[in-house]
Amino acid sequence: MGRIGDVVLQGARTVRRIPIPSAVSLPALREARRARPQAGVLKRHGVEVEMIGRTRCVWLDEHRADQGVIVHLHGGAYVSGPFASDWAWLSRQAEAQGCAALMVDYRTAPDHQHPIAIEDTESVLAALAAAGRLEAPWVLTGQHSGGGVALTVARRLIEREDVPSPGGVVVMSPWLDLELANAGISETGESDPVHERRALRDAARAYAGRTPLDDPELSPINAGHRGLPPVHLGVGMKDLFLSDVRVLRLQLEEEGVEVALREVSGRLGLQLWQRRGEDVDRLHREQSEAIGRALGR
Repeated sequence: MGRIGDVVLQGARTVRRIPIPSAVSLPALREARRARPQAGVLKRHGVEVEMIGRTRCVWLDEHRADQGVIVHLHGGAYVSGPFASDWAWLSRQAEAQGCAALMVDYRTAPDHQHPIAIEDTESVLAALAAAGRLEAPWVLTGQHSGGGVALTVARRLIEREDVPSPGGVVVMSPWLDLELANAGISETGESDPVHERRALRDAARAYAGRTPLDDPELSPINAGHRGLPPVHLGVGMKDLFLSDVRVLRLQLEEEGVEVALREVSGRLGLQLWQRRGEDVDRLHREQSEAIGRALGR
């Protein structure tokens, strides 16, 4: 039995290393997309779909926009999303603050390439500001690829006068480097889901198009951050992006940006369904506190 067990284990390890073609992995990720909130979220909120410019957006309790707005950018590796986890998190935070929330359903690869996620987000914010719908304090949030976009958009808004800057930025396991070049990735690589790194490389190439993957607009870890509003970072200790998030924290501190980091056990990034547990609940409470401060609570 010992030899048989060793053979089975070795076989399983071999299978784990067989590349899955992007023709299989990326469509599977796209199938997990949830364009509308799940039933529980629908019961708790007034949900409205609105096209703002060319971007599909979904409001939770828009009637509460005078109490503040959480503008959320979903995860999905630039090829999919939002997921049930995005909707659940956004619902929880909007309820905690008694404010409105807006899911920006930015367009994704392969049909659309960089800088479409940035352009969609900025055009939505500009339209809201022009219509007087961002007069109350607002906060910019994002998960995974949406977290990277949130940081890039927040930096770009510093130079704009037509859109008020957010009171804060809250991101979860943000994808900061589309090159996946940090050697520290190996620290968590053995704990990542099967083939995640291969799938992310395929997704990065599909979204980046002809743009170099190290471009600061694509990979905010290569950009400057001075002038950003307070930033709250959340990451799982088995996330592929753990090392990059730790580097970003140091960068933000060196550039004088107020930053907080919460690491939780297990994984946080690219989650289709929201995790539960004491450490995740603590993260959510800290995020809620950060959002509350950004909204002037």
